[in-house]
Formats: sequence, structure tokens, C-alpha cells
Amino acid sequence: MKGIITIDNGNTTVKVAYFDGSRPMASNRFRREDIMVLERFLSTFQPSGAIVCSTASEKDTEPIERYVRARCQHLMCLTYETPLPITLGYATPHTLGRDRIATAVGAWTHLKDQADVLVIDAGTAITYDLVTANGHFEGGNIAPGMALRFQALHEHTGRLPLVSHEGNLPIIGYDTETAIRSGVMLGLIGEIKSYIALLQIEHPDLKVFLTGGDAQLLLPHLESLGVEYQEHLAAEGLNRIYLYNQENGTI
Repeated sequence: MKGIITIDNGNTTVKVAYFDGSRPMASNRFRREDIMVLERFLSTFQPSGAIVCSTASEKDTEPIERYVRARCQHLMCLTYETPLPITLGYATPHTLGRDRIATAVGAWTHLKDQADVLVIDAGTAITYDLVTANGHFEGGNIAPGMALRFQALHEHTGRLPLVSHEGNLPIIGYDTETAIRSGVMLGLIGEIKSYIALLQIEHPDLKVFLTGGDAQLLLPHLESLGVEYQEHLAAEGLNRIYLYNQENGTI
């Protein structure tokens, strides 16, 4: 049997990965308008199946799904109703982001029966999701991501410039640029540390996984807390969901 591809159609970019069983063999990231990247990926690996997770609008999702459906024997589109290897303890599962479901499953696949895990996905938005060792998604929080924080200060004020995350990061800013950079970056790092500390009170053996486009920028500030970077967490979760449904005869 040929392997499958996972497609994470996010707010900013599309992430695609090829799996042979449980092993990720290749991955790529592209902007939606660069659909030929996906074409080359499909032509190279010729997967038998695919699973799509989308947080983008229907307008930006439908073309990708149509494109993949024409080239794979089976396409699974992840929703909150898709059978999962974990349970969802979310009061409004129909509003739960598919990417959050995918990363939760990916994290649990790494640690099932070993430890509770906090998944921090640092992308356009930054999400914090808690999954127990026995595979129960407890819920989580959503906050603006790093770039959104910089943009909001610039776009919703009259004089503040748009500042990059690159540059000096003093505890107390010595000019407007460093005041904004430190306010955003140290504020975000402090937010993450606070969530970890609060959750460790009730989950003393808590494991913390960091993923997403801004994860590597944040990791040096968090490694001392035992935070572990997992680049392909969403893709691994999507692959596990596909295999779970395959094993149980639902596809």
C-alpha cells in the first residue's frame, strides 16, 4: 500500500507531509497560490490517500480539496465528527479548530499513557491545549500570535511603528522600537511561562510541546523549563487520525 499525505491548510501557509506508515518521509510549506508545490509533492510520492485539516475560509479550502481528490484514491477531511483516537472534552466541539484537534492527537501519540501534555502552537494565533495521558482533550486557550501583536500596535495606534522581532531585547526598552519589541516578546514569553506554571500545580508531571511557525524563535527562551520543540506535530496527528480510521474500517 502506498503512503498518505497530510495537508494542514492554515491561516497563512499550507503545510504538506508524506508518511509511510507512522514515519514522516518528507514535508514542505507553501503559500496557497503556489499550488504547483502541491502538484510536485503528489507527483513525487503518488500517495493512495490524503487527509486535510483546514482553518482557512471555505473559499481557500475547496480548491485544495478538489485538487487532491482528483489525484488520490481517498480524501478525508477532518471535522469534529471524525472518529478520533482521543476524546474531546470541549463544550462546543463544532467550534474547535481542526488544527487544534490535529496537534492534540499528535502530542498524545508521542506520550500516550506516559504524561499529560500541554501543546503550545505558536502561529498566527497562539493556542494552548491540554491533553491527558489517557487521551482526553481537556480544552485550551487562544491568544494573538507574535506577528499579530506587533501588527495590532502599529495598525491601531496613530504613531507606533511596525517593529520586527529581530534586534535588542532589553528588559526595559530604551527607545520606542525596543519598548515595542520587549513588550511583545517578553510579554508573550511571560504568558507562556505563566500558563506552564499554573498547569503544573494540578499536573506536576506535565510535558510541554512547542510547535508552529514561531516556535523556534520562542524556544531559546523556554528550553530551561523543559519545553520540547516538535516541528511536525499537526502532521503526525493527522496521519494518526487517518490510520486510526483505516484500522477501524471507517475509510
